[in-house]
Amino acid sequence: MQPDDLLPLDALAAERGQEILPTVFLRREALPGLVDLLKQYDALRAEGQLTRIAGFAVEGPLLGPEGGVPQAGKWTPREDEWRALAELGDLGLRYLVMAPDSLDLHDRVGPGLDFADLLELFYDHGCRVALGHFGHHDPETSARRTRELIAHLHSVYEPSPHLVLTDHLFNDMPRRFTHAWRTPQERMHRPAQLAEFLAHDWETSDLDDLLGPVPATLLRATRDGLVTPCLNFDGLHVDLEVCRRTVEYLGADRLIALTDHIEVDAMAGEALLLDADGLWRRKDGIVAAGSTDYAGQRANILATGFDESVVAALFDTVPRAAIGYRPRRRPAPSGNGAAR
Repeated sequence: MQPDDLLPLDALAAERGQEILPTVFLRREALPGLVDLLKQYDALRAEGQLTRIAGFAVEGPLLGPEGGVPQAGKWTPREDEWRALAELGDLGLRYLVMAPDSLDLHDRVGPGLDFADLLELFYDHGCRVALGHFGHHDPETSARRTRELIAHLHSVYEPSPHLVLTDHLFNDMPRRFTHAWRTPQERMHRPAQLAEFLAHDWETSDLDDLLGPVPATLLRATRDGLVTPCLNFDGLHVDLEVCRRTVEYLGADRLIALTDHIEVDAMAGEALLLDADGLWRRKDGIVAAGSTDYAGQRANILATGFDESVVAALFDTVPRAAIGYRPRRRPAPSGNGAAR
Protein backbone atom coordinates (compact mmCIF):
# COMPACT_ATOMS: atom_id res chain seq x y z
CA MET A 1 0.00 0.00 0.00
CA GLN A 2 1.14 3.50 -0.84
CA PRO A 3 0.16 6.74 0.94
CA ASP A 4 -1.94 7.72 -2.10
CA ASP A 5 -4.02 4.58 -1.58
CA LEU A 6 -5.37 5.73 1.79
CA LEU A 7 -8.21 7.97 0.59
CA PRO A 8 -9.49 5.49 -2.03
CA LEU A 9 -9.35 2.71 0.58
CA ASP A 10 -11.31 4.82 3.03
CA ALA A 11 -13.89 5.55 0.33
CA LEU A 12 -14.22 1.83 -0.44
CA ALA A 13 -14.78 1.05 3.23
CA ALA A 14 -17.45 3.76 3.38
CA GLU A 15 -19.11 2.31 0.28
CA ARG A 16 -19.27 -1.07 2.05
CA GLY A 17 -20.54 0.47 5.27
CA GLN A 18 -17.60 -0.79 7.30
CA GLU A 19 -14.73 0.39 9.45
CA ILE A 20 -11.55 -1.59 8.79
CA LEU A 21 -8.22 -2.37 10.36
CA PRO A 22 -5.85 -3.34 7.52
CA THR A 23 -3.29 -5.93 8.58
CA VAL A 24 -0.03 -6.65 6.77
CA PHE A 25 2.78 -9.15 6.82
CA LEU A 26 5.80 -6.88 6.79
CA ARG A 27 8.89 -7.55 4.72
CA ARG A 28 12.08 -6.05 6.09
CA GLU A 29 12.65 -3.88 3.02
CA ALA A 30 9.10 -2.54 3.31
CA LEU A 31 9.56 -1.04 6.79
CA PRO A 32 10.50 2.47 5.52
CA GLY A 33 7.42 2.41 3.29
CA LEU A 34 5.22 1.46 6.22
CA VAL A 35 6.62 4.39 8.19
CA ASP A 36 5.74 6.74 5.32
CA LEU A 37 2.26 5.23 5.06
CA LEU A 38 1.54 5.66 8.77
CA LYS A 39 2.84 9.25 8.75
CA GLN A 40 0.40 10.09 5.97
CA TYR A 41 -2.37 8.23 7.78
CA ASP A 42 -1.74 10.21 10.96
CA ALA A 43 -1.70 13.51 9.05
CA LEU A 44 -4.97 12.78 7.26
CA ARG A 45 -6.63 11.63 10.46
CA ALA A 46 -5.58 14.89 12.10
CA GLU A 47 -7.45 16.68 9.31
CA GLY A 48 -10.59 14.71 10.09
CA GLN A 49 -10.24 12.36 7.14
CA LEU A 50 -9.95 8.56 6.95
CA THR A 51 -12.85 7.99 9.32
CA ARG A 52 -13.28 4.43 8.07
CA ILE A 53 -9.73 3.20 8.71
CA ALA A 54 -9.47 2.56 12.44
CA GLY A 55 -5.72 1.98 12.32
CA PHE A 56 -3.32 -0.68 11.12
CA ALA A 57 -1.91 -3.96 12.37
CA VAL A 58 1.20 -5.92 11.47
CA GLU A 59 1.73 -9.69 11.64
CA GLY A 60 5.28 -10.39 12.66
CA PRO A 61 8.12 -10.27 12.10
CA LEU A 62 8.54 -12.34 15.31
CA LEU A 63 6.45 -15.36 14.33
CA GLY A 64 6.58 -19.11 14.80
CA PRO A 65 7.92 -21.36 12.05
CA GLU A 66 4.64 -23.16 11.29
CA GLY A 67 1.51 -21.98 9.52
CA GLY A 68 0.78 -19.93 6.45
CA VAL A 69 3.18 -17.10 7.13
CA PRO A 70 4.98 -15.69 4.08
CA GLN A 71 8.66 -16.47 4.42
CA ALA A 72 9.54 -12.82 3.80
CA GLY A 73 7.33 -11.87 6.74
CA LYS A 74 9.52 -13.68 9.28
CA TRP A 75 12.78 -11.95 10.14
CA THR A 76 14.75 -10.81 13.16
CA PRO A 77 14.75 -7.02 13.54
CA ARG A 78 17.73 -5.09 14.77
CA GLU A 79 17.13 -2.92 17.81
CA ASP A 80 16.72 0.20 15.67
CA GLU A 81 14.11 -1.60 13.55
CA TRP A 82 12.21 -2.68 16.65
CA ARG A 83 12.20 0.91 17.87
CA ALA A 84 10.99 2.19 14.49
CA LEU A 85 8.14 -0.31 14.58
CA ALA A 86 7.17 0.60 18.16
CA GLU A 87 7.08 4.30 17.34
CA LEU A 88 4.42 3.59 14.72
CA GLY A 89 2.05 3.16 17.66
CA ASP A 90 1.98 6.95 17.89
CA LEU A 91 0.83 7.10 14.25
CA GLY A 92 -1.91 4.48 14.21
CA LEU A 93 -0.36 1.02 14.53
CA ARG A 94 -2.86 -0.56 16.90
CA TYR A 95 -1.35 -3.99 17.43
CA LEU A 96 1.46 -6.26 16.34
CA VAL A 97 0.97 -10.02 16.05
CA MET A 98 3.82 -11.73 17.87
CA ALA A 99 4.71 -15.28 18.88
CA PRO A 100 4.84 -14.99 22.68
CA ASP A 101 6.73 -18.26 22.98
CA SER A 102 9.73 -17.17 20.90
CA LEU A 103 11.63 -15.78 23.89
CA ASP A 104 11.67 -15.65 27.66
CA LEU A 105 11.09 -12.20 29.13
CA HIS A 106 14.75 -11.77 30.07
CA ASP A 107 16.13 -12.85 26.66
CA ARG A 108 17.89 -10.09 24.73
CA VAL A 109 16.50 -8.75 21.45
CA GLY A 110 19.22 -6.12 21.11
CA PRO A 111 22.12 -4.59 23.04
CA GLY A 112 19.79 -2.28 24.91
CA LEU A 113 16.60 -4.34 25.06
CA ASP A 114 15.39 -7.57 26.53
CA PHE A 115 12.03 -9.04 25.51
CA ALA A 116 10.20 -7.47 28.47
CA ASP A 117 11.67 -4.07 27.58
CA LEU A 118 10.57 -4.54 23.97
CA LEU A 119 7.00 -5.30 24.99
CA GLU A 120 6.90 -2.19 27.16
CA LEU A 121 8.39 -0.11 24.35
CA PHE A 122 5.46 -1.01 22.13
CA TYR A 123 2.91 -0.46 24.87
CA ASP A 124 4.34 2.91 25.85
CA HIS A 125 3.72 4.00 22.25
CA GLY A 126 0.13 2.75 22.39
CA CYS A 127 0.69 -0.41 20.33
CA ARG A 128 -0.28 -3.73 21.87
CA VAL A 129 0.65 -7.31 21.05
CA ALA A 130 -1.68 -9.92 19.67
CA LEU A 131 -0.52 -13.41 20.58
CA GLY A 132 -0.29 -15.79 17.64
CA HIS A 133 1.74 -17.98 15.28
CA PHE A 134 3.16 -20.17 18.04
CA GLY A 135 5.81 -22.80 17.71
CA HIS A 136 4.49 -26.37 17.84
CA HIS A 137 7.46 -28.31 19.21
CA ASP A 138 7.06 -27.62 22.97
CA PRO A 139 3.48 -26.75 24.00
CA GLU A 140 4.25 -26.65 27.72
CA THR A 141 6.99 -24.05 27.25
CA SER A 142 4.79 -22.10 24.84
CA ALA A 143 2.00 -22.00 27.44
CA ARG A 144 4.38 -20.98 30.24
CA ARG A 145 5.89 -18.15 28.22
CA THR A 146 2.40 -17.01 27.24
CA ARG A 147 1.29 -16.89 30.88
CA GLU A 148 4.43 -15.01 31.89
CA LEU A 149 4.02 -12.44 29.11
CA ILE A 150 0.39 -11.81 30.05
CA ALA A 151 1.24 -11.54 33.75
CA HIS A 152 4.11 -9.16 33.08
CA LEU A 153 2.03 -6.78 31.00
CA HIS A 154 -0.75 -6.74 33.58
CA SER A 155 1.79 -6.03 36.32
CA VAL A 156 3.13 -2.97 34.49
CA TYR A 157 -0.05 -1.58 32.88
CA GLU A 158 -3.51 -0.92 34.25
CA PRO A 159 -5.53 -4.11 33.88
CA SER A 160 -8.06 -4.46 31.09
CA PRO A 161 -9.34 -7.38 29.01
CA HIS A 162 -8.15 -5.35 26.01
CA LEU A 163 -4.56 -5.05 27.24
CA VAL A 164 -3.56 -8.21 25.34
CA LEU A 165 -5.17 -9.49 22.15
CA THR A 166 -4.73 -12.72 20.22
CA ASP A 167 -4.51 -13.52 16.56
CA HIS A 168 -7.05 -16.07 15.25
CA LEU A 169 -7.78 -18.50 18.08
CA PHE A 170 -6.87 -22.19 17.50
CA ASN A 171 -5.00 -21.52 14.25
CA ASP A 172 -1.20 -21.70 14.15
CA MET A 173 -0.86 -23.02 17.68
CA PRO A 174 -0.22 -26.50 19.10
CA ARG A 175 -3.54 -28.30 19.76
CA ARG A 176 -4.71 -31.68 21.00
CA PHE A 177 -7.94 -31.65 18.98
CA THR A 178 -9.08 -31.29 15.39
CA HIS A 179 -10.33 -27.74 14.92
CA ALA A 180 -11.20 -27.86 11.18
CA TRP A 181 -11.95 -30.40 8.46
CA ARG A 182 -10.91 -28.81 5.17
CA THR A 183 -10.52 -31.54 2.56
CA PRO A 184 -13.09 -34.06 1.27
CA GLN A 185 -11.18 -36.87 2.96
CA GLU A 186 -11.02 -35.00 6.27
CA ARG A 187 -14.74 -34.20 6.09
CA MET A 188 -15.56 -37.91 5.90
CA HIS A 189 -14.29 -38.21 9.48
CA ARG A 190 -15.90 -34.99 10.73
CA PRO A 191 -19.20 -36.41 12.13
CA ALA A 192 -17.54 -38.98 14.39
CA GLN A 193 -14.60 -36.82 15.45
CA LEU A 194 -16.78 -33.78 16.08
CA ALA A 195 -19.33 -35.76 18.09
CA GLU A 196 -16.57 -37.14 20.30
CA PHE A 197 -15.12 -33.66 20.79
CA LEU A 198 -18.47 -32.03 21.58
CA ALA A 199 -19.27 -34.74 24.12
CA HIS A 200 -16.79 -33.11 26.51
CA ASP A 201 -18.13 -30.37 28.78
CA TRP A 202 -15.59 -27.55 28.84
CA GLU A 203 -16.72 -26.53 32.32
CA THR A 204 -15.75 -29.86 33.84
CA SER A 205 -13.03 -31.09 31.44
CA ASP A 206 -9.32 -30.58 31.90
CA LEU A 207 -8.85 -28.13 29.04
CA ASP A 208 -5.10 -28.71 28.95
CA ASP A 209 -5.75 -32.37 28.16
CA LEU A 210 -8.70 -31.73 25.86
CA LEU A 211 -7.49 -28.71 23.89
CA GLY A 212 -3.78 -28.45 24.66
CA PRO A 213 -1.85 -26.16 27.04
CA VAL A 214 -1.73 -23.15 24.69
CA PRO A 215 -5.44 -22.84 23.78
CA ALA A 216 -6.37 -23.72 27.37
CA THR A 217 -4.11 -20.93 28.64
CA LEU A 218 -5.71 -18.42 26.29
CA LEU A 219 -9.26 -19.45 27.22
CA ARG A 220 -8.52 -19.21 30.95
CA ALA A 221 -6.87 -15.81 30.51
CA THR A 222 -9.91 -14.62 28.58
CA ARG A 223 -12.28 -15.75 31.31
CA ASP A 224 -10.05 -14.02 33.86
CA GLY A 225 -10.41 -10.74 31.97
CA LEU A 226 -6.76 -10.63 30.91
CA VAL A 227 -7.02 -11.22 27.16
CA THR A 228 -9.43 -10.54 24.29
CA PRO A 229 -9.06 -13.21 21.60
CA CYS A 230 -10.02 -13.10 17.94
CA LEU A 231 -11.85 -15.97 16.24
CA ASN A 232 -12.48 -16.67 12.56
CA PHE A 233 -16.04 -17.59 11.56
CA ASP A 234 -15.50 -18.62 7.95
CA GLY A 235 -16.06 -22.26 8.93
CA LEU A 236 -12.78 -23.27 7.32
CA HIS A 237 -10.13 -21.84 9.60
CA VAL A 238 -12.17 -23.15 12.55
CA ASP A 239 -15.17 -25.45 12.24
CA LEU A 240 -18.38 -23.59 13.05
CA GLU A 241 -19.34 -26.08 15.75
CA VAL A 242 -16.01 -25.43 17.47
CA CYS A 243 -16.76 -21.70 17.10
CA ARG A 244 -20.18 -22.24 18.65
CA ARG A 245 -18.73 -24.05 21.66
CA THR A 246 -16.10 -21.30 22.08
CA VAL A 247 -18.70 -18.51 22.05
CA GLU A 248 -20.86 -20.43 24.51
CA TYR A 249 -17.89 -20.95 26.84
CA LEU A 250 -16.41 -17.46 26.70
CA GLY A 251 -19.42 -15.31 25.87
CA ALA A 252 -19.74 -13.08 22.82
CA ASP A 253 -18.79 -10.07 24.94
CA ARG A 254 -15.24 -11.43 25.26
CA LEU A 255 -14.49 -12.16 21.59
CA ILE A 256 -13.64 -10.36 18.35
CA ALA A 257 -14.56 -11.77 14.95
CA LEU A 258 -11.45 -11.61 12.76
CA THR A 259 -12.21 -12.27 9.10
CA ASP A 260 -8.62 -12.98 8.00
CA HIS A 261 -9.85 -12.48 4.43
CA ILE A 262 -7.97 -10.92 1.55
CA GLU A 263 -9.06 -9.91 -1.94
CA VAL A 264 -5.73 -10.15 -3.76
CA ASP A 265 -3.71 -13.16 -4.91
CA ALA A 266 -0.44 -12.38 -3.13
CA MET A 267 0.75 -11.68 0.40
CA ALA A 268 4.13 -10.14 1.27
CA GLY A 269 5.22 -10.77 -2.32
CA GLU A 270 4.28 -14.47 -2.23
CA ALA A 271 1.76 -15.70 -4.82
CA LEU A 272 -1.30 -17.53 -3.46
CA LEU A 273 -3.80 -19.94 -4.99
CA LEU A 274 -7.55 -19.87 -4.21
CA ASP A 275 -8.96 -23.35 -3.64
CA ALA A 276 -12.50 -24.52 -4.32
CA ASP A 277 -13.59 -23.87 -0.72
CA GLY A 278 -12.41 -20.26 -0.71
CA LEU A 279 -9.12 -20.62 1.15
CA TRP A 280 -6.00 -18.89 -0.11
CA ARG A 281 -3.13 -21.37 -0.03
CA ARG A 282 0.59 -21.11 -0.54
CA LYS A 283 2.16 -23.19 -3.29
CA ASP A 284 3.01 -25.84 -0.69
CA GLY A 285 -0.70 -26.17 0.14
CA ILE A 286 -0.58 -24.49 3.54
CA VAL A 287 -3.51 -22.18 4.26
CA ALA A 288 -2.46 -18.52 4.22
CA ALA A 289 -5.75 -16.59 4.38
CA GLY A 290 -9.45 -16.77 3.64
CA SER A 291 -11.89 -15.09 1.30
CA THR A 292 -15.04 -15.00 3.45
CA ASP A 293 -15.80 -11.37 4.25
CA TYR A 294 -17.98 -9.80 6.91
CA ALA A 295 -21.26 -10.63 5.15
CA GLY A 296 -20.34 -14.28 4.80
CA GLN A 297 -19.13 -14.62 8.37
CA ARG A 298 -22.22 -12.83 9.69
CA ALA A 299 -24.36 -15.36 7.81
CA ASN A 300 -22.33 -18.20 9.35
CA ILE A 301 -22.82 -16.87 12.87
CA LEU A 302 -26.58 -16.61 12.36
CA ALA A 303 -26.73 -20.06 10.76
CA THR A 304 -24.92 -21.47 13.81
CA GLY A 305 -27.91 -20.43 15.91
CA PHE A 306 -26.79 -17.12 17.39
CA ASP A 307 -28.79 -13.93 16.92
CA GLU A 308 -27.95 -10.43 15.75
CA SER A 309 -26.86 -9.39 19.24
CA VAL A 310 -23.97 -11.86 19.00
CA VAL A 311 -23.03 -10.53 15.56
CA ALA A 312 -23.07 -6.99 16.94
CA ALA A 313 -20.85 -7.94 19.87
CA LEU A 314 -18.32 -9.86 17.77
CA PHE A 315 -18.10 -7.44 14.87
CA ASP A 316 -18.81 -4.07 16.47
CA THR A 317 -19.01 -3.63 20.24
CA VAL A 318 -15.97 -5.66 21.34
CA PRO A 319 -13.60 -4.76 18.46
CA ARG A 320 -14.55 -1.10 18.73
CA ALA A 321 -13.72 -1.11 22.44
CA ALA A 322 -10.50 -3.06 21.89
CA ILE A 323 -9.20 -0.87 19.09
CA GLY A 324 -10.17 2.30 20.94
CA TYR A 325 -8.38 1.21 24.11
CA ARG A 326 -4.97 2.69 24.96
CA PRO A 327 -2.67 1.10 27.56
CA ARG A 328 -1.63 3.14 30.60
CA ARG A 329 1.10 2.31 33.07
CA ARG A 330 0.14 1.56 36.64
CA PRO A 331 0.97 4.42 38.99
CA ALA A 332 4.34 4.05 40.64
CA PRO A 333 4.11 3.00 44.30
CA SER A 334 4.33 6.06 46.50
CA GLY A 335 7.89 6.67 47.71
CA ASN A 336 9.31 3.67 45.88
CA GLY A 337 10.28 5.26 42.58
CA ALA A 338 9.28 3.97 39.19
CA ALA A 339 7.43 0.69 38.80
CA ARG A 340 10.17 -0.58 36.47
